[in-house]
Amino acid sequence: MSGHFGALLSHTARMLRRAMDTRIAAEVTPELSGVRGMLLGEIICANNENRDVYQRDVEQWFHIRRSSVTAILQGMEQDGFITRCSVEKDARLKRLAATPKGVAYHDRIRASIDRFEHDLQQGLTPEEMAAAR
Repeated sequence: MSGHFGALLSHTARMLRRAMDTRIAAEVTPELSGVRGMLLGEIICANNENRDVYQRDVEQWFHIRRSSVTAILQGMEQDGFITRCSVEKDARLKRLAATPKGVAYHDRIRASIDRFEHDLQQGLTPEEMAAAR
């Protein structure tokens, strides 16, 4: 690896993301690691704030193509984590909502992430944490 600081940060972020995905897959379910888990969290947050979420919102949040978002949402719907509901004002739009199963799994993912964060910070002094931030 080069000595560039940006490359080090990128490598570190990738390693952390993989470690967290591995933990979520082992402790919760491999169906919700990575983007699917983050997407479920965003949908639940929006639902809790009474905001409607549509596919175009997901495309903007994650900067991914429509076809990729369609595939992800179809898989999450088939697996029972979300539903896509028609909207009265425009039949072409489908509002995204978490199912009770999705909410339950999201709570388990949050707990897994909290444990991951705790483990990640073990042995670090407050000064080291402040420097990292």
